[in-house]
Amino acid sequence: MRYYDKVTPDGTKDLLFGECDQRSQVTKTLKDLFGAQGYRRVMTPALEFYDVFGKAAKYLPKETMYKLTDHKGRLMVLRPDCTVPAARLAATRLKGMPMPLRLFYNQNIYRMFPELKGKSTEINQVGIELIGGVPLRSDLEVVELASRSLDIISGGKYRLELCHIGYFKAIMDSLDVDEDTKEDIRFQIEQKNYASLTDMLGKYQDSRAAQALLKLPRLFGGSEVFEKAYELFDENGARESLDYLKGIYEYLQTLGLGDKVIIDLGLVNLAEYYTDLIFRGYFRGIGEQVLSGGRYDTLIKEFGEDHCSVGFCINVDLASQKVQPMPEAIPEVLVFAPDMKFLSKAVHHRRTLEDQGVLTENCVFDTMEEAFDYAKMRGIPKVHLVGEDITVCLTRTTPGK
Repeated sequence: MRYYDKVTPDGTKDLLFGECDQRSQVTKTLKDLFGAQGYRRVMTPALEFYDVFGKAAKYLPKETMYKLTDHKGRLMVLRPDCTVPAARLAATRLKGMPMPLRLFYNQNIYRMFPELKGKSTEINQVGIELIGGVPLRSDLEVVELASRSLDIISGGKYRLELCHIGYFKAIMDSLDVDEDTKEDIRFQIEQKNYASLTDMLGKYQDSRAAQALLKLPRLFGGSEVFEKAYELFDENGARESLDYLKGIYEYLQTLGLGDKVIIDLGLVNLAEYYTDLIFRGYFRGIGEQVLSGGRYDTLIKEFGEDHCSVGFCINVDLASQKVQPMPEAIPEVLVFAPDMKFLSKAVHHRRTLEDQGVLTENCVFDTMEEAFDYAKMRGIPKVHLVGEDITVCLTRTTPGK
């Protein structure tokens, strides 16, 4: 029998000292930023009933969820997403509170990716949800906050991609194909697989919608994208979606974001989840998306309430790669009481030093030799010997030698 007592499960890992510091730097920076904008922290259970996410099955495939049962045999899941529990919270315990609700969270999600070996299955996220309010004003607030979050972590080395899923939906609704084919088309656009997309849409050469879909993955860039998109397709609500997206893009330009904001009309993943605006954030040197967000006005309806909502989450593990670890803090003094009867005096001495801002460490060895050997290995420059008196020794010399 093979035992797995010395390894972590696939997709997880232990975090060591510097890695923990990097994560803490990212989460503190973002939590301070969100708190300063009026967002309040919430926490939801790591264990949720499957039904909470069962309603959102079209957004979160059940195959990706870690499932277990409680003592009553009820099906549970490890939280695979933070937005759905926030929607549940808004529709239950926060029901009746003044709108809009500004919420933020910092917690782990758990998802299985059996086809992607090496991908993290335990992901720490920091994110916000803005529930209620006028959609346009809310979108402008959240996208600006997303941009600022990326900027403050990366030192300005980021890009923010914007899309309006309404443009894609308008084109798809104009194409006379079944739902399975639509999903296949969506997937090929998401993957920017031009060859497969051409094969699938080849028989619809007379359809304006099909021709627009063929070019959709290439609609990527700056303000010039809008002119091309209007030309390609402007029916069935497509023009209105582009007008809305253009307004947000131009607003961000007035904030001086320049070429950090990019339009990508091929952002069509989770098309059933998002209702309007979609955005993604990337850091220079990191291939995966660090930030993802958008508007999902139908989600809270799944829990019996009707509120528009928009938000984003940041993958803290990826974001931490852009933060330099803090230098390890080496104690200045090792406090050692060779005689056990002076231990309480040693504690008081350490507290006095700490009150003076001196970083100390308590010695848990019995002999002088062990204490000084340890101090030398750790690089601690001084040892304070506590007895009737307190003797200050440098670690390069051991008393009695």
